[in-house]
Amino acid sequence: MLAVLCRQFGPPDSLVVEEVPEPVPGAGEVLVRIAAAGVNFADGLMVAGRYQVKPPFPFVPGLEFAGVVAALGADVQSLRVGDRVMGAPAMGGCFADYLCMPADRLFPVPAEAQMSLELAAGLLIGHGTALFALKQRAQIQPGETVLITGAGGGVGIAAIDIAKRLGAHVIAAASSKEKLHVAVAHGADATVNYAHDNLREQLDLLTAKRGVHCVIDMVGGAVFEDALRATSPGGRMVVVGFASGEIPRVRAEYLLIKNLAVLGAGFGAVLAGDRTSAVATVADLVELNRRAPLKLEIADRVPLEQAPAALERLGQRKVTGKLLVVPGTR
Repeated sequence: MLAVLCRQFGPPDSLVVEEVPEPVPGAGEVLVRIAAAGVNFADGLMVAGRYQVKPPFPFVPGLEFAGVVAALGADVQSLRVGDRVMGAPAMGGCFADYLCMPADRLFPVPAEAQMSLELAAGLLIGHGTALFALKQRAQIQPGETVLITGAGGGVGIAAIDIAKRLGAHVIAAASSKEKLHVAVAHGADATVNYAHDNLREQLDLLTAKRGVHCVIDMVGGAVFEDALRATSPGGRMVVVGFASGEIPRVRAEYLLIKNLAVLGAGFGAVLAGDRTSAVATVADLVELNRRAPLKLEIADRVPLEQAPAALERLGQRKVTGKLLVVPGTR
């Protein structure tokens, strides 16, 4: 089979695409033919050696996928060949034609009429993180104002959609007009271009200086600092990522003065180690999609040979929406 291999930590262009033996499922595992794999910021961190998980070399990057069960290992009773599944392996492995995973780490994908495999391939990391951040961590209430930074990325766009479904008023902040146009198309009520305008000043104008009830921050750095200071008393700041590359440091006295809460939303850790919460969150996503189809803003679909270039584009923050690696396309 064809796979993207990381033989040493480095930039995306250090990856190689090669023919490797097709894996064989062991006891309790299934072999899945990958239909599509989502490309995420964390993939680039893993390849660079900056992610919390460091698989042994050589490894196949890619942290989420959807596909079809191709073979069963011994003792697998919960799945059949031909079943549609999605998953998020903690050690990567999705940028390939096939992968093996424990059957109990996979989630069923509803019938094609309800959910395509492309949507499922981009669902767990983006929409899963957004729902976990907004519902479990921030506990958003109808009528609250939510600021979403990095609103043009996959998680940001998903967060806009889900926040609106939870009844929130959404302010989308991003670094270009093009990204904000997409944010509005997905339901944002107001926008701020923080590459052009002062974020804090614009938030003061949009909220009549009352501040926002909650911030879902994907960016970190100066954007985090400005957003924190524009949060209303008793507000919540949910940390999702650091797309800027700068990890902010929080001044505790500021939290004390305004009774603020800063919360982490690492859904990857939930998928890897909290099966009960993971199953509940995925079930909520499937139900949301059943009520009204979730929208995956697909920036591009690329074959395995172009996965390194796709990671490079994402790392340079040149992508609006979700990139998918689609094995079998040439």
